[in-house]
Amino acid sequence: MSKKDGKQFELLVKAIYEEILQQDNIESVRVEHDVSLKGRSGQEHQIDVYWSLKLAGETMQVAIECKDYKTDVSVGRIRDFSAALDDVGNIKGIFVTTKGYQSGAVKFAEFKGIALKTVQKPTSSELNPEGSINRIVLNGNLLGIENVQVNPRFDFEWVITNTTIKEGDPLNFDGRNDEIKVLDSQFNLIGTILDFENKLPRKPENSKGLNHKFEFEDGYFYAPYSNHKPLKLRWIEFTYDTHTVTIRSDFSLKLSAQAVLKDVITGDIFLFNKSVKSAGI
Repeated sequence: MSKKDGKQFELLVKAIYEEILQQDNIESVRVEHDVSLKGRSGQEHQIDVYWSLKLAGETMQVAIECKDYKTDVSVGRIRDFSAALDDVGNIKGIFVTTKGYQSGAVKFAEFKGIALKTVQKPTSSELNPEGSINRIVLNGNLLGIENVQVNPRFDFEWVITNTTIKEGDPLNFDGRNDEIKVLDSQFNLIGTILDFENKLPRKPENSKGLNHKFEFEDGYFYAPYSNHKPLKLRWIEFTYDTHTVTIRSDFSLKLSAQAVLKDVITGDIFLFNKSVKSAGI
């Protein structure tokens, strides 16, 4: 089995798992490289990448074996790693290589609960999960309004007949445009001032002093902070300006990554996009 100098590969795997732990909001864990762990037999075991953390009062250890091989990893390599894990005890094992695993290695690893991963250059399908679409250019116009003035016109004959308001009395009200409402005679909501503003025509664009009127057969003006009960309306007239904002956006659907970590058993992938000095794969 051909093997290249593995130190830089080990550092790449270390950097990948540092990123994964950070994304999982486990930021206080220190991922270490080239650690020696003493087994129960008294034997020292060299671990390529290692970290430990306390979870719910229990200490969890993880050991990663890194092999930068040009051919598939054999079952013997997994057995050797498994023996070291058993000697250390209470530790999770992950085996990472660049090529793949022989079928016997996969079967034995599943039996022993050892995770099998590969680190490779990402394929075009992994970088472009949307298929053949690499780029979308979005052009559009946002049609807005500003300087809005609201002018309610009441049915004054109804007001004089059904309220104590007299000619010349002030009609005071206060409230946000989403609090001031138009109700029908059964107190069902017809719309808020904000609702009517959202229905105002946006064309002609970039124009000033536009007018639009909403008329009501059965509409009553209600404000939460006023000196009167709901008053019957004839219409509400809006005076406003329009403005248009042009947007141009260029979206790339193609992801960027230096390497992809793939779980051989589950198929889950993690795209790694940081540079690790001299960590070619």
